[in-house]
Amino acid sequence: MTGFTDDNELIPTQYSYLLSFFGVQDIMSAITIEAKKRETGKKASKAVRNAGLIPGVFYIKGSESISLSTTHKQLRPAVYTAETHLITLNVEGTGTMDCVLRDVTFDPVSDEIVHFDLQGIIAGHTVHVEVPIILKGQAKGVTIGGGLLEHITHKINVECLPDALPEHIDLDVTSLEVGRALHVSDLKIAGVKFLSPPETVIVVIHNRRKGGTDDAVVAPVTATGTASAKA
Repeated sequence: MTGFTDDNELIPTQYSYLLSFFGVQDIMSAITIEAKKRETGKKASKAVRNAGLIPGVFYIKGSESISLSTTHKQLRPAVYTAETHLITLNVEGTGTMDCVLRDVTFDPVSDEIVHFDLQGIIAGHTVHVEVPIILKGQAKGVTIGGGLLEHITHKINVECLPDALPEHIDLDVTSLEVGRALHVSDLKIAGVKFLSPPETVIVVIHNRRKGGTDDAVVAPVTATGTASAKA
């Protein structure tokens, strides 16, 4: 692959120390993405895709965004995963930055990745990240009530400091009964703000005989908590 074509120089940053500073290694695992700077614009992005690469953008508060390109192999571990990862972005010839995956765009036909956004981490500043939700336990409404469990929301948008960012959210469905549902409003994790609408349904137990979900209501959260962050 060729070198960078963008003449703009990457502003040196001090963010590579953040992994140890925040103790992030105790919260989420880290991966490395190798990337190159690229020219901006739709034609440039199309040329990147025609070369078999994926265009993307790195942005961080207080600095200009950086247009990037990388391979599917480099990006795949950050996208196709059940965990949230801290990313060490290594831009060829310039340096490394700590960041998180903020957004991914897929082709509506082929479902291939066509663009990605990376958000840089700054000490004391929150990040917006999509975190996977993993269901735990055997729902009473299935094992005893004979209902059908439907996991509707698999990822949720959160805002938090990097040291509070979980790899994923464990949601206990053991006490969930037929006709009941758990919503975003049921999630309670210290230091984490949920950005998705509170009425968003995460999981519901359908009544097989009725075949409907109109009677689904919010299941009560237990005293010990329904959701927990994976540390």
